Amino acid sequence: MMLYVKRVRLSLNKLLAGRSAPAVAMPLPQATRLQHPTSAFRFQEADSMTGAHRQTRGAFTLIELLVVIAIIAILIGLLVPAVQKVRAAAARAQSLNNLKQMGLALHGYHDSHQALPPGISSNVSPGWTYNPAHPLGTNQAASESGPGWSLFAHLLPYLEQHGVYSRIRFDLPISHPLNQVARESQVKTFVDPGDTEPKLIGITDSGDPPNAVNAPTMITRAAVCSYAGCLGTLAYEEQPFTGVFHRNSKIRITDITDGTSMTIGIGERMSRHTESSWVGLVPGAELVYAPTAARYNPSQPSFQFRPAITAILVHVRSSAPSDQGSPGGFIGPHAAGTQFLNMDGSCRIISANASPSVFRALCTRSGGEILPEGQGY
Repeated sequence: MMLYVKRVRLSLNKLLAGRSAPAVAMPLPQATRLQHPTSAFRFQEADSMTGAHRQTRGAFTLIELLVVIAIIAILIGLLVPAVQKVRAAAARAQSLNNLKQMGLALHGYHDSHQALPPGISSNVSPGWTYNPAHPLGTNQAASESGPGWSLFAHLLPYLEQHGVYSRIRFDLPISHPLNQVARESQVKTFVDPGDTEPKLIGITDSGDPPNAVNAPTMITRAAVCSYAGCLGTLAYEEQPFTGVFHRNSKIRITDITDGTSMTIGIGERMSRHTESSWVGLVPGAELVYAPTAARYNPSQPSFQFRPAITAILVHVRSSAPSDQGSPGGFIGPHAAGTQFLNMDGSCRIISANASPSVFRALCTRSGGEILPEGQGY
């Protein structure tokens, strides 16, 4: 009995001592861990699962990488040709627009002067005659005295290029220092977007002795042109010329009896085949034909020189516009064919498969030819 009473007193003393002692604040996380041990385990388990999930996302297997690369390659293979086709179509459309602008300019010039502009404006030395025995008919360096400005130079004010036109001294040769600013000015309308050659070319003579490709002399530099006027079916030294443009020509619309819609005035001609400038003929110059095409002249595998007048005016012999034809002929950078301006202001495209006789007929202004249908024009 006494033992029981002692135990009760001890319990009361402990209880009273606990009430009188100050309460000690326990940290919440620690209490939580003590009160809810299962929750702490769950938190730790969730953390470990999140880390494992992150490691799985960051990994990239070799097979997955190869699949992604293959998909990207397929997409690029499908996209690149489509982009190239769009660019080619845009370049062709821009060139067509250039030709139409030149057509409007030609008719504007005709309304003002009652005649079309001359192919080139050049004086001929006295005693000049055509010599059939000469490979080029005559020595152009000795016969042409300039100034040599082309039909494109005369069209400048009708193409809203008054700034360039005002800098031209038509009474002075193209190579004169006072004409440097004008001759080196690039006119956007005269450059085919598909023609990727340099936009400033060097004009040289044919070397000393002639056609010595290792010794040409630089005469001047001039802005490039991707188009040429139609001289007709006879060469520049032959008479009578059959086209619309020639040396000092003054053709009227009424002179084009074949019909303006059936007569070519201007056509595309890539500068990589013949480096030419819109300024015209530089007396004494001979331009380079096809500087990388050995097939044009086996004896001179790198170059072939021709008189400068043929760079701005093209005569058509016996072939359609083609990369395999004459290097000085009409040839455009577009796969569908070469684009031309008709003298009524409309445009046409002529493929390399066109009949040569039909092509020649389109280049004459009054030949009276009858053009059959379905001949690639």
